[in-house]
Amino acid sequence: MPDDPAISAAPPAVSVVIATYNRAHTLRHAVQSVCNSTFGDWELIVVGDACTDDTAECVASFGDPRIRFVNLPERTGDQSGPNNHGVALSRGRYVAFLNHDDIYLSDHLATCVAELERSGADLVWVPCAVARPKAVADGGLPFSFALIGVPQSASSYSPFATCLASSWVFRRGLADRVGPWQSPDRLHVTPSMDWLFRAWRSRAVLRFVPAVTVIVLPAGPRPGSYARTTSPEHDLVTRLLREDPRYRERILGEAAVNEAMDWFRNERYPQLRLLRRLLLRPFYWLLIRAGIHPLTLPNAIVYGRRGGLVRKHRTIRRGITAATVPAISHAIRLSC
Repeated sequence: MPDDPAISAAPPAVSVVIATYNRAHTLRHAVQSVCNSTFGDWELIVVGDACTDDTAECVASFGDPRIRFVNLPERTGDQSGPNNHGVALSRGRYVAFLNHDDIYLSDHLATCVAELERSGADLVWVPCAVARPKAVADGGLPFSFALIGVPQSASSYSPFATCLASSWVFRRGLADRVGPWQSPDRLHVTPSMDWLFRAWRSRAVLRFVPAVTVIVLPAGPRPGSYARTTSPEHDLVTRLLREDPRYRERILGEAAVNEAMDWFRNERYPQLRLLRRLLLRPFYWLLIRAGIHPLTLPNAIVYGRRGGLVRKHRTIRRGITAATVPAISHAIRLSC
């Protein structure tokens, strides 16, 4: 019988997997967001990709027997290895991922589990509120929120929507059906986009839940963020969520306004957008029929060879010294 009480206890309903690399100062916010969940029947498996910082101490500081830390002896170099290892260790009926710099709102797990049990779906996902940097004026916040992960139709998955892994909760058996995450070096899309597309191709039932329950603070738009050992943006968001009971409402209102502004800008010339869709639709259809993610075509054109999209994501052009580039780029790959 295992000595670890978290392992020897009855299996939890949900296993949450966090892949991480040397980002303890953002990881603590992600872990805390799981601990704040109104749904308490979970285990959290934090998988380090051969971490060399104080990640182990950060995880241990929570003192929660539901939380485990496993540090891989050798680097995978991207999110796929730690996530696959975490899924292999998971014991829950359901599995959820959380990027090491994303934040669950307190009702995320409860909302997703309720929908899985109500609908019988294999996987559910929610839209995410993404913090976009902006110029600070009159003492305002340094970012505003927008939504991602909203499909073209509320009743179906679309491979053209960006559904981040932090927004999913799925049945454990789906991981066996779809198989492991692929290395980004083999793909023209991100590993999470590829995995979800393969799940859809396997005829899994994927259901959209129209509830914003995940906050994303992407590193790419914040120059120098991976060269620092602090993240004032995460500190600020978590403090506001804790202290301002209406902050979630403010996030949703801001995201709605930004969404309307984006729609107005993008729909100024609807004829051109329609023409582009009509011209490209046959190519997208052929790719999907062949089992190839349709965004492979535009990404191959824009980013070149396989892995180009993820390499672009992990390139921060300012605030990096030559000595920090390898560690920073590796950490960014764990957020893509």
